[in-house]
Amino acid sequence: MPASIGNLGPGFDALSVAIRLYLRLRILDANPAAPDALATEFTGPAPTGENGIERAFRLARARIGTPAPGLRIQVSTEIPIRAGLGSSAAAAVAGLRLYGAVTSTLTETDLLSLGCEMEGHPDNAAACALGGLTVSCRHEDGRVSARPSPWPDSLRFVIATPEGGLATTEARAVLPRTVSLADAVFNLQRALLMVRAVENERYEDLKEAFRDRWHQPARSELVPGLREALAIDHPDVLGVCLSGSGPSTVAFAKAGREQSAAAVLGDVYRRLELPHTIRIVAAHQPLGAGDAPAISATERENTI
Repeated sequence: MPASIGNLGPGFDALSVAIRLYLRLRILDANPAAPDALATEFTGPAPTGENGIERAFRLARARIGTPAPGLRIQVSTEIPIRAGLGSSAAAAVAGLRLYGAVTSTLTETDLLSLGCEMEGHPDNAAACALGGLTVSCRHEDGRVSARPSPWPDSLRFVIATPEGGLATTEARAVLPRTVSLADAVFNLQRALLMVRAVENERYEDLKEAFRDRWHQPARSELVPGLREALAIDHPDVLGVCLSGSGPSTVAFAKAGREQSAAAVLGDVYRRLELPHTIRIVAAHQPLGAGDAPAISATERENTI
């Protein structure tokens, strides 16, 4: 399951993109004699707190109702937790896909709606499940419509993650409960501009298109270096936004200019003496747009 960048500046809870950092899950053993049992082995340090994969698996079992065989699974991940890169959504989608793989009962509608139920918002789960740039809409009855499109290979992500995570619940707690009409129009205009700029590779529009008045100003109090990163003005940095709820920030750069953009973004954190990690990644594309499927026909029985 790929990591994801949610919101993409003005597209709060609606826009997201999948990126090439992965959570991988492998079925080691299946035992029909012990239905619904699930044992997880982690190849690295086990995450603290709740096992999101198991929680999603149990949720799907409760909602769909089809018994699953007992399973022993192995999990490895490249996605940092509490970094604003969709680690919880990747775990949720992995658990839901795991249930679907062994029962053949989970539809895409189920996957998106249950992922949104777990996350509280649809954007990260949609990008993780579908790949590419996703536009998500949560219906009043809880259903989710999400539409993916390819992200241009010429546009890369330079991600700076400062040390010390940030819980999504904490980051959402500081958000304003209402926004003005002017701010609503401001974000709507830029979200639409951003989608068109990406689709048409009009990268000169991105700096303006990533501006936001809804969540980034409020979260700048919680995210070290965010104000300074958003203020970057350099020809190799096409735009900057907070990744999801943070604390990672993302600079966008043309392929071939990633190292220059990484130096510019990293210099923000060096000047502030903030320990950080820089990652340069490409998009994880939708199925049929150049990437292998999340579960291939030959791997479906043992790998997710």
